[in-house]
Formats: sequence, C-alpha cells, structure tokens
Amino acid sequence: MFPVICHALIPAENPARAGQALNILLVTENATDQAFTAPVALWGSLGGPWRELLREEREFPAHSHPHLYFTIPAQRLSPDFWDGQEVDELALAAGETAPDPQEHGVLVFFV
Repeated sequence: MFPVICHALIPAENPARAGQALNILLVTENATDQAFTAPVALWGSLGGPWRELLREEREFPAHSHPHLYFTIPAQRLSPDFWDGQEVDELALAAGETAPDPQEHGVLVFFV
C-alpha cells in the first residue's frame, strides 16, 4: 500500500451484527519523510473475488503511526451487494488495490 505500512485491521465487533454497519480500525505507519494524502480502500470477500467496500482519502503525516477509523455501510454487507449471497462471514483487507486472490484477510463472522 504505497509507502504506508498496514500493521493491523481490527473490526469493532467479531462476531458482528448482521444488517448493521461495521466499524473498522486500521493501524498504519508512514515511515517516510513526506506527509501526503491518499485514498485507502477496504476490500471484502465471501470466498470469491475481492470487492471494494469503501474508499476514503486519508492524511499520513511524515514519520507517523495513524490509527484510521472507517465505517462500512450496512448496504455493503447485505445480500443485495453480494449478488444474493448471505454474509455469514466476510474476509476484510485494506490497501490501494484489491488483494491477491489467495490472500485471506481478516475474517469477520456475522450473527
């Protein structure tokens, strides 16, 4: 993910509640001498291709360790978004581009 290092992606709830938005904490690090703003995307997978769930511009000060908070809207966790598939468990990942197909991500269970 550009010069930013992702240390952890932590869902606020696991298991999460079906039909509700999901809050996510992304722990990052910018070890460079340059401050910058860049888009950060959260990706989801139900075992198939990764889909972009959310993309937001964020600031990365030089030599910083930002903790970034995101809220994935409930619509992105619904069967309508996933072509009728129920979201019982969802793999999450963060990055500028979609993860490799074999990447597992962080698994979130829904009740």
